[in-house]
Amino acid sequence: MFEISVKKIDFEKQNTIIKRNINLDNHLDCFILISCSSQKLAENLLNNTLEYLIDKISKEDTYSDFMIALEHINSYLKTWKLDQDEKDSLDMIIWILNENTYTFSNVWHSSACLINKNSEIIELTEKWENKEEFSYISEWKLTNWEIVISSTLELLNYLSKSDIIDWLILSEDIKIFNKNIKNILKSEILELNCLVSSMKFKSKKFENKNQKFEVIKNNLAKVIDNRFSKKIIWKSLIVLDKLKTQSKTIKSVVLLWWILMAVFFLYYSLSTLVSITTQTEVKETAKNSILEIKDIIKVASENIANPDAFEKNINDAEKLVAEIQKQEIYLWDLAKLTDDINILKKQFNKIEIFEENDKNLIYNIDWNNTVKIAKNNLIPYIIEKKWVVWPILSTWTPQIYTFNNLAENEYFIDWLFIENNLFLLTNTSKIVKFTKNWYFNFVNVTWQTKWEDIKNISFYSTNIYTLWQNNQLNKHVASGDNFKAAEPYLKDEDLKQIWDVLSVAIDGWFYMLKKDLSIVKFFSSPYRLESIIINKLPKNYTLEEWKNAQIIARANLNYVYLLLNNKIWIFKPNTTNYKSTQNLTYVWQIEWATKTIKDFYVNYDWEILVLNESWMYKLTFEISDNKIIIR
Repeated sequence: MFEISVKKIDFEKQNTIIKRNINLDNHLDCFILISCSSQKLAENLLNNTLEYLIDKISKEDTYSDFMIALEHINSYLKTWKLDQDEKDSLDMIIWILNENTYTFSNVWHSSACLINKNSEIIELTEKWENKEEFSYISEWKLTNWEIVISSTLELLNYLSKSDIIDWLILSEDIKIFNKNIKNILKSEILELNCLVSSMKFKSKKFENKNQKFEVIKNNLAKVIDNRFSKKIIWKSLIVLDKLKTQSKTIKSVVLLWWILMAVFFLYYSLSTLVSITTQTEVKETAKNSILEIKDIIKVASENIANPDAFEKNINDAEKLVAEIQKQEIYLWDLAKLTDDINILKKQFNKIEIFEENDKNLIYNIDWNNTVKIAKNNLIPYIIEKKWVVWPILSTWTPQIYTFNNLAENEYFIDWLFIENNLFLLTNTSKIVKFTKNWYFNFVNVTWQTKWEDIKNISFYSTNIYTLWQNNQLNKHVASGDNFKAAEPYLKDEDLKQIWDVLSVAIDGWFYMLKKDLSIVKFFSSPYRLESIIINKLPKNYTLEEWKNAQIIARANLNYVYLLLNNKIWIFKPNTTNYKSTQNLTYVWQIEWATKTIKDFYVNYDWEILVLNESWMYKLTFEISDNKIIIR
């Protein structure tokens, strides 16, 4: 049915290479090529792969069985990676030949290409698909004399298509052909040992046949070759045999009955045939659509800098995915395609994923009521609902300072530093001073019995700035151990215009983030309130969760930062002169891969402290050509 040759190209490198072929059933064969930096992983992976394939891949449903096997292999690979300190490199391809159907999947640099009857070379794997786990399953219907070349490396990086065709013409023997490939590769500068296999398919069974006719013929055989059909035919033959000895009247009645049964059987056969053929055609159509989706995703990735072209292709891909999902087939492939689409959309929207690890872990928290990160004199604090944790240093065990005078339902919600003293805002609009001598006490406002209803607090110099519940912005000047009464800034007509403010940040004047996610900036001298234009906003700039939304800007920062929908957004002002800000240009987003961001603090423009319920991490990045690169 096929001729195959496998060659090892050994350069005495460190990587292990393994080949294995197995006959799973009659005309059902499996081939495995592995290249791995770890011999232990290569051997274990081979054993696990064989376990998931042998006696589990059927001729009737090869594609689905192969899909399930790959899920198990991926699960093993993930478990291995979690258990290892260093990342092992792996290039692997698995392909299954069921009659003339070539089904395969690969990881990383492994590749497969096809030489068709017209001596054209078709790349079955694509370079842009380099991936660390098995995802796409591809199929190809082979016709006579077609050749599949697979390898643990990207073969066409080293061999030209014209050279391959020339060798094929010179050597029809597949073993000689593969030996020529090996000789050329040995002359190349390769970093790894590798495997190359060449398989020539040849079978009269699949030569010059109409594929649709074959589907109908095979399905018709399924309709006739079943217990119900055989039982009807058997009963009919018995009746016909007994009918020979009966009268003419009985023969006529039985003949009429036989005709009715024949009509019924014909109807049953045709309806069953149509149903089976339709199901087969639906599956074939879905497979073709999956290949089309892959092509569309590739085109979208190539046009990521072209918004119109990118969005059109992504929309087309999502529509095709939705159509196939309605039929509830190939759901595993669709899940992988959906992941790829989402990754591309993140790239298009300039979203960088932050993944925590031990290297960027600052502090592991033993409770789950964290509120804010504070920082003073380069030393971080963690604000919990009823206590303060300080200092957060890798060389020091932090102390917990609890304020016992808070009421049962009273807790901290915001903070600021003035002259090394930490001021904390409670949910009941009280302000508590945590002194540099580590004592708590309530702070009063002169000429008032209590502070106004406050949303959050900010500071500049030695003054406290409060945002009232009615969105008024107030200034409180320090007066001894307390603060003077509020000096309101905004006029009544401006308060109506502002509507609802979520957060305030001060870089010299005041950024105000509104609930509709527009930003205004207030200048007190001369008095003016200006809407800030936001340029190049992606479509995902919407409000999903407003409770934690906040804006950060300071005089020593060149960018404006926003916490929104569990992402840190970065904007660049049109000028570094805070008195002349007119617009902000969207730069990038940083999204925590697995956790919910409770708060963040910008140390400086390329370092951020990020807090969740259980940990505090340091996120380091660079801004180059208005692009974020996480380190």
